[in-house]
Amino acid sequence: MYVSRRIVFLFLSACLIFSACNKNDDQDAILVEVGDKKLTLNQLMEVIPDNSDATDSTALADRYIQEWIMEQLIVSKAEESLPEDKKDFTQLIENYRKSLLTYAYEQEWVSQKLDTIVTDDEIEKYYNDNDKNFQLKGYIVKVKFCAVAAGSKAYPQLKKLFYSIKPEDHVKWEQMCVDIGASYYFNEDHWLLWEEFMKQVPLEVYDIEAFLKNKKTIEFEKDNNQYLLTITDYQLNGSRSPLSFETDRIRSMIINRRKLELLDTMRRDLYARAQQENMVKTHYNKK
Repeated sequence: MYVSRRIVFLFLSACLIFSACNKNDDQDAILVEVGDKKLTLNQLMEVIPDNSDATDSTALADRYIQEWIMEQLIVSKAEESLPEDKKDFTQLIENYRKSLLTYAYEQEWVSQKLDTIVTDDEIEKYYNDNDKNFQLKGYIVKVKFCAVAAGSKAYPQLKKLFYSIKPEDHVKWEQMCVDIGASYYFNEDHWLLWEEFMKQVPLEVYDIEAFLKNKKTIEFEKDNNQYLLTITDYQLNGSRSPLSFETDRIRSMIINRRKLELLDTMRRDLYARAQQENMVKTHYNKK
């Protein structure tokens, strides 16, 4: 059974005209039937985005109708051929409903009760109390780098500012990078995973540990770009992860722990109140 796009387009056009008026009975017009199941124009319009143009609406409508037809055919065949025990989803649906209710209630409880403010002292204490959980499983670096078109007349001045330790020259370096369209990066407080770093700088490094221990400043040219690179700090794979690198993760862990504690308290209080109100009656002997 196939409903032509022209018919769908005419229905959609009619619906757009009627939408400015009161609800019209044409919105209940039946587009297609499969057995005793009917798809109406009103049902179809509910799945067509309001901001789609006529061509897109027609294509979406046509695809939805064909999918609806196929769904009805498969469901009808399943109803006809499957044994009764394979068609009874009552318990499954009820279990799913209970899970959704439980989740919704717990989420609402947590949203009302959870304290999401985590102090620096709490983060540091958690870090020190769980130091074995913060071992690096890779290399991390702090870097300063920039890349400018090879042969740029601005390169000598850019290089001079790059290596300067004067704060005012650092500001000038960043501004110069912006002015000449050079790529650059520097954040003295932020650690980069080695893999992140490699995505930004086209270096070929075969022994990461040896490279980090022996190379602090690098200048190289590749792909018609001249690169300046300084590794300001690094941590090796297997070493203790720096607190500054773990701060966000620790904050999330503390908040998640609070969430679990809240839920545990809620469950215990709920059970205690239920017992006090004689809502829970056991009919077995506890061992």
